[in-house]
Amino acid sequence: MLSLEKAASRAGHQEWPLAPEVARAVLHYLRNDFIRPIIERDTLEMILRRSLTGIGCPAIARHFELASSSPSINLAALAKEAPLEMIFFQRLATIVDEKVTSLSSVLRLEGLRSCVLALSGASSWRASCQRLNDEIVHFIRARARHFGPQLLELTIW
Repeated sequence: MLSLEKAASRAGHQEWPLAPEVARAVLHYLRNDFIRPIIERDTLEMILRRSLTGIGCPAIARHFELASSSPSINLAALAKEAPLEMIFFQRLATIVDEKVTSLSSVLRLEGLRSCVLALSGASSWRASCQRLNDEIVHFIRARARHFGPQLLELTIW
């Protein structure tokens, strides 16, 4: 649905209420009428473009593109490479900036809990871990919001 909303926004429709309905209709078609066991990315994109054109939204169809596979940052691995918070946040800033400015709409962050435990040196979750967790999430969101494109989806695991 994010790709549909992004295409609508690019076509000049900042709030397009049909995005969920179009997504549901295409999903229904794929589950019930699409006969092949797998679908290629290009085929799915073509189906969605034809659907958009068919319901009278050719401008949105022209701007439609599927979100690229999500670039990800492994926070746990980064914490092992940069075990001091000051170094960790410097490296995280650089990586988030690079990923956000080069991607279309999605950024996935993995290993947050393990990262926090490694940086804090704790073997179990404590109040100080929660504070560090919140600080990392706030930091990532602020960087992404500052450098990122519109409609950025940030997934933190």
